[in-house]
Amino acid sequence: MKAFFADQIFDGKKLIDNAVLIIDEGKIVWVGAENEIPSEITLPTLRKHVSFIMPGLIDCHVHLALLNHTPVSPIDWALCSVEAMQHLRELRKAGVVACRDLGSNDSIIIGIAKAQRQGLLQDMPRVVAAGAALAATGGHGTNISIECDGADEFTKACRQVIKNGAEVIKVMMSGGVNSPGEEPGPPEVNEDEIIAAVREAHARGRKVAVHAHGNTAIRRSVNAGVDSIEHGVFNSEDLIEQMAAQGTALVPTLCAPYYAVQEGLRVEPDNPDHKRSQAIVAEHNHNTRLAFEKGVMVCMGTDAGCPFNPHDRAFYEAVLLHKTGIPALDVLRIATLNGAILLGLDKELGTLDAGKQASFLILDTSPVKDIEALCADKQIYIQGKKVE
Repeated sequence: MKAFFADQIFDGKKLIDNAVLIIDEGKIVWVGAENEIPSEITLPTLRKHVSFIMPGLIDCHVHLALLNHTPVSPIDWALCSVEAMQHLRELRKAGVVACRDLGSNDSIIIGIAKAQRQGLLQDMPRVVAAGAALAATGGHGTNISIECDGADEFTKACRQVIKNGAEVIKVMMSGGVNSPGEEPGPPEVNEDEIIAAVREAHARGRKVAVHAHGNTAIRRSVNAGVDSIEHGVFNSEDLIEQMAAQGTALVPTLCAPYYAVQEGLRVEPDNPDHKRSQAIVAEHNHNTRLAFEKGVMVCMGTDAGCPFNPHDRAFYEAVLLHKTGIPALDVLRIATLNGAILLGLDKELGTLDAGKQASFLILDTSPVKDIEALCADKQIYIQGKKVE
């Protein structure tokens, strides 16, 4: 048993001053104010005094098998299988304790997730895997997708990826922003196709996440009952209100255009795809903040693995969310509790509650006072063990 005395703890919901976190055998025993420790709890002799403690980050949108420093196509999956483990280590170094992989081939990331369920890789972030996505023939992301045409093919593909081990279904509804030769606005999947995919996924207990930039693609997705909109650049107030009413989550992935602009344009100043990313930033930020204000459950996701978007800076998504105008304390909820709920991991992670995994971060400065404290060196614990 070990006790951490902190100037302040964010438990995933609220701040607690002069707080204590007690852990034992990888689980949380108790958390709360120091002057409220129950009499039946005997404080361990092993104690540590720190500044700030919070739950580990949850990245709801990554591509572990994609190499952000290489062209999108062709993909060398043998190399990617090795890189995926390195990317998982990089996520851990950034403070991530769980992630959702939304597109690779049909086995690499699913294999990692299966290994974790069998008790392996317990010092790594928990992985929720989609495997291959579902896309229209010739549509966005076909190099990491099963190409489908018509409701029957989307139904069959959904069944196939679930057979392969998918824990969530990813559907490519529109073109991409930073994808050569594509336009992000027009929809690529018809109403009957997304309805079929959602019906099949939900019947088999899987949530559906959709890549959707354009308004029509978002509308079709929300009307079909998807569980999360990924990106959601060209959203609108009426759709945002519908999302809030239905409980549809938003994972804006602000890092994707940010790094395309900051790094992509530096390396490739004439690249039209990076310039398109630059053009959508203001609207993307506005609609993200509006979604938060209207009560949509916003979750943190980086889209790490897309061009110039690294896996070792997941914390910067929180900084970008704060820069849209979302208060820092709410950003911390977005980056922890909300993500755990979306990934179905809220019984294990997302908050510091008794009985949950002791997966948390120790910071030298409060990110509520300065959100960029998340970017500094931090101590990372996964299931009660400090990791490097």
